[in-house]
Amino acid sequence: MQISLTILLFVTIIAFFASWGLTALLRKRLLAKAIMDVPNERSMHTLPVPRGGGLSVMATILAGLSFCLSQENLIPIGWLLAALGLLLCVSWIDDKKHVNPALRLVLHLVAASMGSLALGNNALLFGGLLPLWLDRAVMILGWGWFMNLYNFMDGIDGITGTQTICCAVGAGLLLSLSQVENVNFLLTLCALIVGSCLGFLMLNWHPAKIFLGDVGSVPLGFLIGFLLLKLATQGTATLLPSLLIPLYYIADSGITITRRLLRGEKVWQAHRQHFYQRATLGEGSPVPIVAWVLVTNIGLIACALLSRNDPWLGAGLGVGILLLLLAKMTHSARKASKL
Repeated sequence: MQISLTILLFVTIIAFFASWGLTALLRKRLLAKAIMDVPNERSMHTLPVPRGGGLSVMATILAGLSFCLSQENLIPIGWLLAALGLLLCVSWIDDKKHVNPALRLVLHLVAASMGSLALGNNALLFGGLLPLWLDRAVMILGWGWFMNLYNFMDGIDGITGTQTICCAVGAGLLLSLSQVENVNFLLTLCALIVGSCLGFLMLNWHPAKIFLGDVGSVPLGFLIGFLLLKLATQGTATLLPSLLIPLYYIADSGITITRRLLRGEKVWQAHRQHFYQRATLGEGSPVPIVAWVLVTNIGLIACALLSRNDPWLGAGLGVGILLLLLAKMTHSARKASKL
């Protein structure tokens, strides 16, 4: 029997207060240790802000997952915990010092490989059209790329917390409508993510008092990737919805990285060329940008639900909503160029 909405709301509320409290305590610790994100010419903030708030978010989610352990889901949760442990260690070191980009990418792919075991041996992206090894290789490479784009997009107050909440809600809605194994565990994970990110946003909303850091953005990208892959591997009818839910992050990062590659720039280096960054410069605040992203994501979730029965209409409306957002951001960016 599928878990009730009342229980999911209870989990969300508990995670919210736990994450909010832990984030407040962690902020004091980060300030005492002087673990700060010091602004430079490529930053979107002007004052030093504690970095590493993702530790409180992930601690809340990991604690919640530990209560979900049962004989039925021991293997998937075990692999998820192992992959998250690896990502937390690498990302925390990267936040405090620096990890070679090539080594970091390799370790991200190792974590994605571990995570693929949590999806199950029968989890196929392309429904058997590709050999198992090739299907799994595409999945792992795409998952590693998704984690990194999540990190690239975490550049203004509140954006990744908002995006993650929307993706978790969208994935949860679609998973609840699908015939998927361990659905109660998956929906509980969605509730934990939503509650934890809401609690973090209490201190990350503009003007942010704390940042996620790599230790937050990378593991969150991993978890959202897991949920979307679990949805995508339920059959060809669920592949399109799993792409529509995170479409804004995919498009903004994909277009920006492609442009930078064509200009011969080092794509792993910090910059202010994303659509949302240039729009923030034009608007003078990240608040309207995050609000636009929220509204767009609500529309994309609706399109993802619609695409289950009418793929062409759902995809067409989703792309149209995305183009409206990118056009709005481009218009705002022109204000900055005139200053």
